[in-house]
Amino acid sequence: SFSNSNKTFISFKMKRLWSRRIAVNVFDLGVVTFMSFFDIGIDQISLAALIISLGMLVDNGIVMSESIMVQMAKGKKAIDAAVDSANELKVPLLTSSLTTAAAFLPIFLAESTTGEYTASLFKVVTITLLCSWILSMTIVPMLCVYFMKVQQQEQSFTTPFYNGYRKVLSALLSYRWSTVIVTVAILSMAIMGLKYVPKLFFPPSDRAYFKLDLELPVGTRIEATELVAKKVEGYIQQELLVSDQADDGQQKGVTSWVTYLGSGGPRFLLTHSPKASSSNYALMVINVTSFEVIDEVMAKLEQYTFDNFPDLLVKARKIENGSPIANPVEVRLSGNNVDELFVIVDKIKLKLSAIQGLKSINDNWGLPIKKLQVKINQTRARRAGVSSKDIAISLQTGLAGLELTQYREGDTVIPVMMRSSAADRQDIGKLEALAVYSQASGTAVPLKQVADIEVVWESARILRRDRLKTVTIGAQIDNSITASEAFAQLRPWLEEEKVNWPFGYRYEFGGEAESSGKANQSIADKLPIAIFIIVLLLVAQFNSIRKSIIILTTIPLGLIGVVVGLLVGQSFFGFMTLLGIISLAGIVINNAIVLLERIKIEMASQLTTPIDAIIAACQKRLRPILLTTATTVFGLVPLYLGGGEMWEPMA
Repeated sequence: SFSNSNKTFISFKMKRLWSRRIAVNVFDLGVVTFMSFFDIGIDQISLAALIISLGMLVDNGIVMSESIMVQMAKGKKAIDAAVDSANELKVPLLTSSLTTAAAFLPIFLAESTTGEYTASLFKVVTITLLCSWILSMTIVPMLCVYFMKVQQQEQSFTTPFYNGYRKVLSALLSYRWSTVIVTVAILSMAIMGLKYVPKLFFPPSDRAYFKLDLELPVGTRIEATELVAKKVEGYIQQELLVSDQADDGQQKGVTSWVTYLGSGGPRFLLTHSPKASSSNYALMVINVTSFEVIDEVMAKLEQYTFDNFPDLLVKARKIENGSPIANPVEVRLSGNNVDELFVIVDKIKLKLSAIQGLKSINDNWGLPIKKLQVKINQTRARRAGVSSKDIAISLQTGLAGLELTQYREGDTVIPVMMRSSAADRQDIGKLEALAVYSQASGTAVPLKQVADIEVVWESARILRRDRLKTVTIGAQIDNSITASEAFAQLRPWLEEEKVNWPFGYRYEFGGEAESSGKANQSIADKLPIAIFIIVLLLVAQFNSIRKSIIILTTIPLGLIGVVVGLLVGQSFFGFMTLLGIISLAGIVINNAIVLLERIKIEMASQLTTPIDAIIAACQKRLRPILLTTATTVFGLVPLYLGGGEMWEPMA
């Protein structure tokens, strides 16, 4: 049994919990409804955006409820305090929500694969913040009126904490130029400290499987590729596979795998870009017991293939988080002469092999293969009455076949081919005796009479970029180095070597340097649009260019905390770190808007000096700003603990 007072208290608590649950359900329903309307699915990016927004969405509610509580403590009725607070904060909170959303706009507008990959961040954050603003103007005041009980008293700023804060603030305002100089100096030190932060555009995924590319010389028959793949599978079966009957429950290794012969398989992930069909290529997707054993398993497979298949190019790669990159470290070398080109290529390969942490060094022209080179002796050919065209047609007829006509049966067109028998086509020794038919005289002579046949080693393919022969030299990396560190070692050496290259030869970086450069540039190109929208919102809010400039000037100061956080947390600077800085800019603007709006009210309502108004406004806005900052920080804790390497630097 309960007393009447206990029953009343329990009823009050249950009503408050139920009302909070209603507010949360209304918010969730609104966000999910709008996400469905804009065709935004639940994926890694949108879920992360919801987690990011989790800390931001309560900001509006905290500021609103704190304002209502302060006005009720001054003696206002709950309904009057709610209405007055809503009228006072509706425009500032809307402006702060829109400016925070506008900070994410360049990600949505970025014209790159990375921008497309992360576009849902802007959509989800914008939907979440606008839904939060609507709730803070409706549900939050209603719940405050119904549940908030505040004793009538003036807000006290005489506590030791506020006294110390007021002294610090007064000192900073008294020595304002010294404060500015010291702040700029600290910011400069932070910018210089960025060079000590490792650069990693997108870390690999923490999925418990990886890819193994097997590439033989161009022209290898698929039967030979299958034989190599089966030997690798046999090694996995015997040495790396985890046995179900193992006594040791801690055994780690391969659990299963799938092999695709002649192709890169289906696009089982957005970040997987399958290679075109080729008889000399195979892809293995290997599942392991945990992400931690991937490096060990990859090292064993690389060592086995290196010892047993000297002409096999092996690339063991973890699953990418960002846009797929064939090689994290790439150098593209362009020129006219193949021989001179490969002299420089060999030097670059030697330099790459000397950089600790690089492996699987290769070029996209492939391993050299044997070719039959037919050198026509024009003197003997004219004497025999055959032309170069006659020799070319005879070679095509004898080796590949010549299409004479087409046979049509219904809607099916069947080519009619003329070629020699299979036994003759596969016997290179009979090539010298191939009959070359002269279309002018109608006679035939053996190929040996008009041409010399040589077996030469040449590149498997010749690739061009901007009409210049271009070789792409690539390398994989291990955990001991990042791509940016490898490029930092390679760039000075290339600049020195370039002086000795023949005229017309040049290089450019590909791989992660190019991918990150394009992604960052695509965002930077759209950044002026976001800045313009933010300035418009601020000018509309304050009707002042000067106040807008003050707010924008505070944004770079966030880099101080960014650099300290990355160095202390031993994290890296990547694309997600950049997104974190952008969202941080939105939060800085949000806090500045709330503070400047309060300063404006203090100056309008009381006959005080600007410095007194600043101190009074800072004291009154300290609690909500600290609370909103704390909720944002704690909202990012799940990303730090469970987001993996991809989301950790953002948190």
